[in-house]
Amino acid sequence: MNFDNLKKYKGEETPPEASAMINTFRAFGYNLQTAIADIIDNSISAKAENVWINYEWLGSKSTVTIKDDGEGMDKETLIKAMTPGSKDPNDERDESDLGRFGLGLKTSSFSQCKVLTVVSKKSEHKTLKRCWDLDFVNETGKWTLLDYISNQNLVKDLLKEKSGTVVVWEKLDRLVGNSHIENEAARKVFLEEFALVEEHLSLVFHRYLEKRKIKLWMNGIAINPWDPFMKEEEGSQLVSDELLENDNVRIKCYVLPHISKINEEDRKKAKTEDWYKLQGFYIYRNERLLLYGDWLGIFAKNEHYKNARILIDIPNKLDHEWKIDIKKATATPSILIRKDLVRLGKMTRQTASNIYRFRGNQIMLDDSITSFDFQPIWKAKKQRDGAINYYINEEHPILAKELESESITKKSLKSIFKLIGETTPVESIIQNYSENPESVELRNESKELESGTIKLAQMMFESLKKAGTSNEIAIKQIFNIQPFNEYPQLLEYFK
Repeated sequence: MNFDNLKKYKGEETPPEASAMINTFRAFGYNLQTAIADIIDNSISAKAENVWINYEWLGSKSTVTIKDDGEGMDKETLIKAMTPGSKDPNDERDESDLGRFGLGLKTSSFSQCKVLTVVSKKSEHKTLKRCWDLDFVNETGKWTLLDYISNQNLVKDLLKEKSGTVVVWEKLDRLVGNSHIENEAARKVFLEEFALVEEHLSLVFHRYLEKRKIKLWMNGIAINPWDPFMKEEEGSQLVSDELLENDNVRIKCYVLPHISKINEEDRKKAKTEDWYKLQGFYIYRNERLLLYGDWLGIFAKNEHYKNARILIDIPNKLDHEWKIDIKKATATPSILIRKDLVRLGKMTRQTASNIYRFRGNQIMLDDSITSFDFQPIWKAKKQRDGAINYYINEEHPILAKELESESITKKSLKSIFKLIGETTPVESIIQNYSENPESVELRNESKELESGTIKLAQMMFESLKKAGTSNEIAIKQIFNIQPFNEYPQLLEYFK
């Protein structure tokens, strides 16, 4: 576009006020996990092989350092890296570049601290340092990037490296505030936050860690990858693997194994308790996880689809089309690919559902189904209004045999109770309820009182009276027992 016609008009430059703008950078919505992940992105772009995250509890003087052995920066590059908005998001970038706006280092750091120092060493160059102190900027009102570091000991390890960069966070007001070093509650929260950081990094960079493209260390301990797709686990399924958008976007559809195939020890590692919230799309840019556990508004989360996870891999050249934000925390699929996500999502969710449907059908059959080979303990019957009623199958061989006998032993009764408990069709009930909540018949306070329930209650009443219990106490005891507590009209039968 030609702007020559505008150049003839008068105008004024209106640079933003330093203190107002630099404090605005603190409000981009990062948390500690996403902020540190953003710093690691820069290390990966700098071709680092190792990143060391170190934190030290010192109360209000606590510090965080993130060091890498990447290429390092010369003076011009360092100053540019410390300058807000130093990169045009529309510029063409290297395929491995995980940045976009030139704001990540500053916004992620300022979200956590008031003093940001970056020390960098390029191969065969001297070590350089630059510092932003927000209190100093607020005091002076100037964009003054300082050639300063508060404590040389914080970066002494960098001298051992051929090249690399150290990011130092001080005055962690958002994390520790003015806490005293002996404040045990604040210290506990501090340590818990870094436990969450480790968990987050093990997921966000799991593909880098799995392929040994990078090693991450936290206070000297290696961070291991956490694979959300459980690719190496027996029973996991790769349902589909497709290339879309001119082969720029790869989609892999996974279904996790049924929980029964995972032993107790591995269930904790697999985070099976969180599977419901972890279902959905997992969007990666250059193998770095951006967004996960979200169906992107295409589907709703559902209990019997919790084993479904879909990997979407996009290159950084599609950032604009996918609306990747500064924090790399949101992404919106293009209209062109959305119909494919619907198709693949339905297929993956159906496969995930079948895991539970198959197991459910093995323990529960509708009345309309007959079989000489299989008799379930539990059955289900559809009512006229579509509701499903679950009941014990009295034709089951074991139950039928005991029902035909004149008496039943204590051992046999215990075995029957155990059998009923172990075969309760929990998964089928959950599935039916998830697909159609109205289909599961809830207990109805006004349901008809059956003669068998009356006789059983009367037998118990007589037994309590024979044992010397008064009428009043006997009635109270009976109404504290299920299902008698659901039938207040039983009172008229106790005489």
